[in-house]
Amino acid sequence: MPVLTAEGFELFGREGAFRVIAAACAQGGQVVVSGEPGMGKSSLLRVGGQLAQRAGRRVLAIAPTEFDQGLPFAGLAELVAQCPPDGPDRLPAPQRRALAIALQQVEPEGGTIDPLAVPLAIRSLLTNLAGTEPVTVVLDDVQWLDPATAGALAFALRRLALPGDRLSVLAGTRPAGLRTDLVRTLPEPRRDVDLPALDEHAIAQLLRRRFGSTWTQSVSSAVARASGGNPFLALMIAQAMRSDVSQWSWSARDGHDPVFPVPPSLTDVLGEKVALLPAAAREVLLLVSAAGRLNVHQLDKFAGPDHVVAALEAAADADLARVGPEQRVAFTHPLLASAIYEAATPAERRRAHRRLADSLDDQVERAVHRARTVTAPDLAVAGELERAADVSARRGALQVAGELLEASARATPAAGAPTGPFPRWLRVVDTYTLAGDTDAARAALGVLDPLASSPQERAEAILRRIDLTRRMPGARALAEQALALAPPGTEVRNALTTLLGALHRLEGNGPEALRLTRAAVAEARAGNRDAALLRALYGRLTVERHWASGDAGRTLGEIDRLAAAATDLPGPFLAWSHAFFAPWDDPTAEEPVRREIRAALEAGRYGDLTQLYIALVLHLTRASRIQAARAALEEADRAGAWSLSAFQEQIARGLVAAYTGELDLARAVVGPAAEEARAIESTYWLCSFLTIRGFVETSAGDWPAALQVYREVAAVFERTGMVDLEQILWGVDYADAALQTGAFDEVERAVAVLRRQGAAGLPEAVVAADRCEALRRAATGDVDTALHDLRRITALDGAESPFEATRSRLALGQVYRRAGHKRGSADTLTAAADSFASLGYPRWADRARAELARSGLHQSGEALTENERRVAELAAAGRSNQEVAAALFMSVKTVEAHLTRVYRKLSVRSRTELARRLEP
Repeated sequence: MPVLTAEGFELFGREGAFRVIAAACAQGGQVVVSGEPGMGKSSLLRVGGQLAQRAGRRVLAIAPTEFDQGLPFAGLAELVAQCPPDGPDRLPAPQRRALAIALQQVEPEGGTIDPLAVPLAIRSLLTNLAGTEPVTVVLDDVQWLDPATAGALAFALRRLALPGDRLSVLAGTRPAGLRTDLVRTLPEPRRDVDLPALDEHAIAQLLRRRFGSTWTQSVSSAVARASGGNPFLALMIAQAMRSDVSQWSWSARDGHDPVFPVPPSLTDVLGEKVALLPAAAREVLLLVSAAGRLNVHQLDKFAGPDHVVAALEAAADADLARVGPEQRVAFTHPLLASAIYEAATPAERRRAHRRLADSLDDQVERAVHRARTVTAPDLAVAGELERAADVSARRGALQVAGELLEASARATPAAGAPTGPFPRWLRVVDTYTLAGDTDAARAALGVLDPLASSPQERAEAILRRIDLTRRMPGARALAEQALALAPPGTEVRNALTTLLGALHRLEGNGPEALRLTRAAVAEARAGNRDAALLRALYGRLTVERHWASGDAGRTLGEIDRLAAAATDLPGPFLAWSHAFFAPWDDPTAEEPVRREIRAALEAGRYGDLTQLYIALVLHLTRASRIQAARAALEEADRAGAWSLSAFQEQIARGLVAAYTGELDLARAVVGPAAEEARAIESTYWLCSFLTIRGFVETSAGDWPAALQVYREVAAVFERTGMVDLEQILWGVDYADAALQTGAFDEVERAVAVLRRQGAAGLPEAVVAADRCEALRRAATGDVDTALHDLRRITALDGAESPFEATRSRLALGQVYRRAGHKRGSADTLTAAADSFASLGYPRWADRARAELARSGLHQSGEALTENERRVAELAAAGRSNQEVAAALFMSVKTVEAHLTRVYRKLSVRSRTELARRLEP
């Protein structure tokens, strides 16, 4: 097989970049090529596509022009057209429909499609395709990719769970494009390649390859200097020199080879090249550049066949544009489309856009061009643009919808319209915010604020500004300002009251949060606003849980009754609110959440998944079903559940990683998240991440680090009066770290935290507090009392979650060892290690084994399993087989089988011997 070289592809002076691209095409991975216009990005990426095809990879190439930015999902259409025809048919129904709507294959019906549906469809499409053959996606001129496609691709690519060699991405952009989300979030492994100017030798090679060997070194060097090493500009200069140079602004020097006397800019040269075209040809090509994508048939309708034929012939002769596949007219270089557009006068551009707006088939495309024709307010045009924005939003192209709404608002007369421009500017802000374009939303707010004439309008404007405010104190100050303006009884006042209560809760001000959430409930009830009442009740429930104030049970009952009576409330809310706050042993919490997850996936309500999955992961973690929690997290990743809240995703990932023993991963997740929470001054989120970090250090045995973390959490709880935090028993780990470092006075502080949780209705916190007290007694010399208390705790059935119950057994084994009961210590610690391992907590199993090693005696014979141990203990306590079966939710036959194995393993023949054998 011949050796492939950069020069073989006319990539002179680009050997290093060529090797990077070739490696990605062979092995996978991402490459981002950046450089100024004309430096050869497109040429390099085109070669990359050829190399990928030679390597047996399917190539999906998107090459947008500057004018594709206004067309919703223009890049997506190009990508899907290169996929197998049955690719969309293999997608889940909601994603398949969303993709068809986005590509204008079917009309949107009903409300807006979920913003996540199209990004998930792209991810599924690429995943399915890469599962059958390796894929290379080539993205040229990323800075010109339409926002809808760019956002969807960024989401899809950073969440693809594929081996590195199955998909590679080759992206080209100008330096400013390196800051776009799509480029920044490309997954590793990734190589960045910057294309510098070419030296004179490389320019000379390029010119000789393109135009023959007649080019002398002196002329080539002069062209290289004139072009500044820009290869595209060098080719344009060379073309001019080969043509009738007298037509150009620059003329040849008398008696010398024709070289431009001054270094021209690329813009100037392209402008000169365009100016040489006949006026009629420029007029036709202006339509092509303004539209972004046109075929010959469409051009015929706009300009007439005779004009089109003549224009395309002139464009081909000048090497400006050609007719490609499907009769589509394409410029030979994207910069030439911009040059055509820039060469036109403003009036000529408006005329071109007006012809397109009057003739194109799609309502949104017509509106995009209509927006560029507006020079004065026009109520009819404003209405047309707003209707098109609604269509664009229903297709999932929210950025384009925002731009159309902005054009509609600007076209709305200040007087004479039924409502004036304020409501439209309000929609502009909301749409940009929903699209994630905070810069555009802030800019629109700058226009909206002066338009707010009434107190209610000013409150509405401030409410939007809160959504864009990062720090909690700043957001709260704005909410207080807006609440003072909002008239009583209005929806905006109710929304602000609920929001202000939530902000106080997040900052740790419980009493004020409770007052405001109670007021929000009363306001919503008085206004008969069920959806608002549901949100307000949830806010009150959360405060009641965290501060143990009010009556959380009554509030949850009100939510249940409201959900049962109303038919138009959010479906997932009830299942989520129950599971999120459910105790570890609630058997009714899991299935409703899973049922709502299935319903959301079937209906394409992907925005509901974040709340549902965080509730599921939390409940499974509390129930010590950590492997099920890990599976739920992986399922959430596949479903694209974590798009709405980075903090909730980090909580779920941090919890699962910490409990399954992936401590470095847990630190990497919750460390930056805690600093972000600290930066925005959110007490709630900070404590959430710190408690996970403290558990990580406890699991690692880094007691000073754990103690430092928990001292900060304890100080926050004391300052704010907070009682509970999603039922996390962080006081246990605080006491553990304090005991290990000899800080016995802080054990009492930790126990007090657990006592408050227990008094607030968390029974296992009471047991955990007793365990910590027993360990403190043992550490200070009162071993007999500690043993008595720990035996009592471990004999309790179902009082603690399996993980915490095993920690109690670990504590008993530790105290047995301290008391010198080697056999009891070995048996108890062995059982604890086995239980931790079977539950899926490897770090804690290791800790129990380390304690066992210190005891100096290992359990003889085969170790009892967790179920065998529980059966043995109940039988030794005098329970009948039927009573044991009822207590452990087993059949009598299962109990008998367990006892048979227990008797064999422990070499006993009766329950009396069993009782003596189990005693230390």
